[in-house]
Amino acid sequence: MKTKELLSRTVIWVETALAGSLSPSVRRVMHIELSMSLAYGVFYACIIPFTQVVLRRLGASVDMLALYTALLFVGSVFTSFSIVLMRRRRTINIIVFCWLLGRSLFLLTAFVTGAVQLMAIGIVFWLLEAFVIPAYTRVIQKIYPESGRGKVMSTVRMGRVSVILLVTPLAGWALDRVGYQVLFPIGALFGILATYLFTRIDLDEGELPPRQTKAFSDLWQIVRGDRNFAIYLLSYSLFGLGGLLSWPLYPVVQVDRLQLSYSEIGLLGLAESLTWFFSYLLWGRTIDKRGGLFVVRAISAISIVTPLTYMSAQSLWMLLPSAIARGLGMAGFELGRISAGIQLADPDRVTEYAAIQSTVVGLRGLVAPLVTVGLLRLGAPHSAVFLLSVAFLVMGWVMFGRVEAPIPGDEEYRDRQRLRYRWPFRRRISRV
Repeated sequence: MKTKELLSRTVIWVETALAGSLSPSVRRVMHIELSMSLAYGVFYACIIPFTQVVLRRLGASVDMLALYTALLFVGSVFTSFSIVLMRRRRTINIIVFCWLLGRSLFLLTAFVTGAVQLMAIGIVFWLLEAFVIPAYTRVIQKIYPESGRGKVMSTVRMGRVSVILLVTPLAGWALDRVGYQVLFPIGALFGILATYLFTRIDLDEGELPPRQTKAFSDLWQIVRGDRNFAIYLLSYSLFGLGGLLSWPLYPVVQVDRLQLSYSEIGLLGLAESLTWFFSYLLWGRTIDKRGGLFVVRAISAISIVTPLTYMSAQSLWMLLPSAIARGLGMAGFELGRISAGIQLADPDRVTEYAAIQSTVVGLRGLVAPLVTVGLLRLGAPHSAVFLLSVAFLVMGWVMFGRVEAPIPGDEEYRDRQRLRYRWPFRRRISRV
């Protein structure tokens, strides 16, 4: 009994240290989302890090990889439709339906033998995952208080990444031995389990703001009327283009130039996941102190490391800085994107703002890989694509400095700060 009590106190102490003091209702929701994240972590580790490499091994060309990368963002382009769909349906119901359908598709990989088939499954999966991003943003706004939202979100995601950290190298080993036709369906079962656990969240949605939007023109009016948000979207687009232009070339470098095995790619995933895990501690607290916009801008600078590293890599270990930068970027982007959207949005129209942001994500995702293919067809070397990525990332960082962001913790969001053109981990505040 004493051992059980000691263990319970230790868990509570660690939880409080990571997430802060929480009300019983918020703590219960956090526990549910944490269990969901643990299951999703297994799903992610078994499938996502290896999909493009498996496609390459199945014979996918560089053009096909670029097309696959572009089509991954189709769902984000059509997130605006989810706003209209939610006018007559509960938010969580929409999320559960899309997640369950998309993750179940990977059960079919047991029968997949060609690159085109696997591409189709991956594209539909990402379409459905992205389609409900505005709804999920709304859920996060409702279930967690603003004052500690960053720490709670980081705690939940640390749980997920801890599983990814453990499972990714094992998944790489399993792929070398039993293949994707066994591993991917097993991962899909955990994705389905994560969806079921999400249904346990008891959310009183009340009168949902999405029902105020009856036409797509209403979303366009938000962009026209909120110049600050429009500048943010432009900055976000430049940052995204910089990150995505080189994306189709990464598996090419891994497979063709460096000839890495699945196990070696799993080791890179391990380094990425370690960084991903611990950086949640940094970004969660940074968001609560400085806001999501600050984090997104920092990530735009850190992301420059990845294309520069892949441009010059001649061995597995030369990709290690990129794995670290990607780990920092994944945690910061996930937390920063959601938090910045809530931070800049009208509190009563968070879902609409999130839909607009997701649509921009989708459009830049469709355009960037096609630009890459066009450059390669014109004879541009891989190094030129990597350098163009760096240029867009720098422009994105500069433009983020022109966005005004509410100071976290101000109840009325009346005071605003401007991020100056300085190294992203330093800032000055001016009142406007």
